[in-house]
Amino acid sequence: MRRIITVVTLMFIGATSFGQNTSFDWVASPVLHKSDPQFDNESAIVLEDIRQDQYVDIDKDNMAINITCRRLVKINDDKGAELYNKIYIPVNPNTEVVQSIKARTIQPTGQVVNVPDYKIFDVTEDGNTYKKFAMEGIEKGCEIEYMYTIKRKATYFGIETYQSAYAPCQNAAFILEGPKRLVFSVKGYNGFTIGKDSIVGDQRIIVATQKNIVTLDDEKYSNRTPNLINVQYKLSYNLSIDKDARMFTWNDLAKNVYTAYTTLSPKEVKAIDGFIKQINLPKTDSEEEKIVAIEEYIKTSIGDDDQGGADADNIEKIIKNNVASNDGLTKIFIAVLERLGINYQIVFPSKKDDYPLDENFENYKLVQEMLLYFPNTGNFLEPANRALRYPYIDPSWAATTGLFLKGTTIGSFKTAIASFDSIAIQPYDKSAINLEVRMQFTSTMDSMKLHTKQILLGYGATSYRPAFTFLSDDKKDEFTKEVVTSITKTDNIQNIKVQNTSMMDSYKNKPLIIEADITSGDVLDVAGNNILVKMGEVIGPQVEMYQEKPRQLPIAMEYPHAEDRDIYFTIPAGYQIKNLNDINSNKTAANDSIGFVSSYTVMGNVLHIKIHEYYKVTDFPVSMFTEFTKVINASADFNKLVLVLAKKD
Repeated sequence: MRRIITVVTLMFIGATSFGQNTSFDWVASPVLHKSDPQFDNESAIVLEDIRQDQYVDIDKDNMAINITCRRLVKINDDKGAELYNKIYIPVNPNTEVVQSIKARTIQPTGQVVNVPDYKIFDVTEDGNTYKKFAMEGIEKGCEIEYMYTIKRKATYFGIETYQSAYAPCQNAAFILEGPKRLVFSVKGYNGFTIGKDSIVGDQRIIVATQKNIVTLDDEKYSNRTPNLINVQYKLSYNLSIDKDARMFTWNDLAKNVYTAYTTLSPKEVKAIDGFIKQINLPKTDSEEEKIVAIEEYIKTSIGDDDQGGADADNIEKIIKNNVASNDGLTKIFIAVLERLGINYQIVFPSKKDDYPLDENFENYKLVQEMLLYFPNTGNFLEPANRALRYPYIDPSWAATTGLFLKGTTIGSFKTAIASFDSIAIQPYDKSAINLEVRMQFTSTMDSMKLHTKQILLGYGATSYRPAFTFLSDDKKDEFTKEVVTSITKTDNIQNIKVQNTSMMDSYKNKPLIIEADITSGDVLDVAGNNILVKMGEVIGPQVEMYQEKPRQLPIAMEYPHAEDRDIYFTIPAGYQIKNLNDINSNKTAANDSIGFVSSYTVMGNVLHIKIHEYYKVTDFPVSMFTEFTKVINASADFNKLVLVLAKKD
């Protein structure tokens, strides 16, 4: 996908003039600065974070970006010193440092401690390459400062984020500079202020600024990235080509992507037609049944090419070798759908945990993943994800807004137009994490026998089914045992049974059922003449939410779902339960979008506890945080429930 977009962007760029590199001032004799009093209690404060992307001509047909960054940070305590003790500067394979890295510490006495060049190292960590150095002479009340310029091949879209969870930023600035023939659009998100486009000599400059950016923590049940203060840009016009033609529009993207994925050579058509015969689709199948069968065949018959070789994107080679990259897998899907005349649309989703696509700002940098949408069924398919099956897609891509590429015909020419629409998520009653437990004492009354049955539906099953498909038999057994022990921690497990493990079971939403017999003494305790039954522990550990700071972010759940638990406990002869009313709980939101309700009945000597916990939607405003935590904590409170058994009088 990225290769296609890169090719598309290069079509628009022409060079007619040459720019010069710009560097920032580096004061020879620095002095300490005052910080805003509102940040006095922070461990560190970014006093200045100034960044510049400068587009420069290399030759007639090529451009580069000089990326300059200067940061000045005030250290207030040991935690701040630890945060900024080591500095990492990303240096990708196609990046070079064109201005020597400068770094220094200004101590409270005014003494300056420079970082010498020989202490700046090239390192690779987690597959990424950096220039790494340690700041020297850091102490409470000091300031650290560093600056660098790196150069890389030009792309024409960017994102700069100035908000972190570690330190507030007192003064932030972004400078975009390039030859005056290039007109960029720049947009600030979540508060960034954008200045006017200015011409200085033969250069066009836009400055964006923001003051006093507070920290933003990564809170439980939230998506932090979309709420970060950031600035984005994209190239919109090249005046040396056409001053009226807006570049890199969503329709441009739709047209070029559609052409790239649907244009087949005669040899590719022949290969795809042969491949379709292997799928052996019954003529009587509905369109939806064909979609399901096509997905299953492609994802099980074509292996994964982790190396991403040239053949992994080539349709003929994929069919011949039965291996494909993610992009190659998507091409096969689209080619098969095209040849069978199945109505579909390519969709680029926003991601709930990332910067969202903006209908009014065409930042191609955010176009990363791909879905297929079927208008006749209203459902989606994720072609490159072998661990998911129609109609389930990555839940972080659902319940978002996406860019839909709608195929159309203009005369005899087939193309696509872009439109934005919602990407629906499967409703809450399609996904469940249900539990049925039957409990009774052993004959010696020192342990409990439990028959547990976990019943997983929809998204509740999607994280489990791949294990039963892709793991070896011994690993499957190990995995299943881990799932069972989530009920109670014991190795005394017998009669494990698993049903509906096939990936194809997702389509008809057959419940994935994992059941077992468990014997455990961990759920029992003794207090005098009473027996304590840790009833709440059988639902497994639950999240507990208590927040000292005011909530900053909206609440986000992974997917809507229900959790129904039915616990049947045989009360031993001669005993009674003294605190049955502790079972009852009713915590629901005013709009009934979420809730936790637990109740009980006793029939003969069997106590039946029924729990219904539900989350009908995925997103809640900050104003609902108190209601949300009441529901979450109700589940955690039940997990602590201990029933007291006393002998009858």
